[in-house]
Amino acid sequence: MKRIKIEGSAGQGVKFLSSILACILKDKGYEITLMNEYSPLVRAGASNAYLVISKEKIGNPIVEKADLQFNLNDKGFQDKLAKRYPNKKFMAMVLLGILLKEFNVKVTGEEVKKYFGKKFSEENLAAIRSGLK
Repeated sequence: MKRIKIEGSAGQGVKFLSSILACILKDKGYEITLMNEYSPLVRAGASNAYLVISKEKIGNPIVEKADLQFNLNDKGFQDKLAKRYPNKKFMAMVLLGILLKEFNVKVTGEEVKKYFGKKFSEENLAAIRSGLK
């Protein structure tokens, strides 16, 4: 079982990233809990996601202490993501690729595309692939 916390600001894609990760892992047979915490303000405030991921039934969905924690506001972490994919608009998708690799999940572009809209679909896939490397 892994407990994950992803921190960021509104507009950075934390909710989008966590939702796609949860859907992909659920499709691959994992048990998932996902809680999003975000400000009601548009394009302002914090946005956090808490996930519990397991191959077995999850008894406690609360993330008190994360096994994996990522902060998209951290400049050093942003720089690491930018080395993989230079467009910062897609850093959440780079992180998605990193997390899929962490769980050793193999997905095709078509499997992932069903969760995207048509806008920026290819850029999102390219960013995910960069995170998988």
